[in-house]
Amino acid sequence: MTGDIAPGELSTIVTAAPGGVMTDEVGVITGSVEIACRCDDGDRGIARVRYQDAGEWYTITDVARALSGPDELPDFHRSVVDRFATP
Repeated sequence: MTGDIAPGELSTIVTAAPGGVMTDEVGVITGSVEIACRCDDGDRGIARVRYQDAGEWYTITDVARALSGPDELPDFHRSVVDRFATP
């Protein structure tokens, strides 16, 4: 998937923690990355990642989960960022 941040999506640029971020499409990516999270139409939290300033997005492996609604998105995003960012 290519493109910019979609409306309603939250995004944070971080340095990936040791071990990087596992993706469905290309395996692990490391370094300076942008993590973006959104709710899909079924209120499921979805997370994706790309190298900072790159165009290609990748699905983060095994982090999607059901949310009770879009108001839970900030907490979901924070949990994904906390999991993959260098402390």
